[in-house]
Amino acid sequence: MTKAGVIFLFFLSGSAYAAEKPPELWSWFKDLNKSKEACEIQSSYALQVIGLENQIENEYGIYGNIKSNRVVVKCIEMSPTESKLMVAVAGYNRDSVELVRNKIVDSIY
Repeated sequence: MTKAGVIFLFFLSGSAYAAEKPPELWSWFKDLNKSKEACEIQSSYALQVIGLENQIENEYGIYGNIKSNRVVVKCIEMSPTESKLMVAVAGYNRDSVELVRNKIVDSIY
């Protein structure tokens, strides 16, 4: 299974409500002037500060929940001193999903 397939299943798993209404999915990409490792450290810290629950970190990113929203954050190495941040948030409340996505993106610079 591809990484995209795993992420897709991650967002859709565990909810009977998903059959009635698809979740909102908000994402963002951001270029950073820092290494992939620095991006991962700052991302992990920022997610803990905003209350990420059930945080799991692996080679595919950082995953967890904030209230009823599912979150994935991935840092991609562009060069030894530059990285790209990918943030995706899914949930059934549009305002909540947008707010969580924006809080995460704004807290990682």
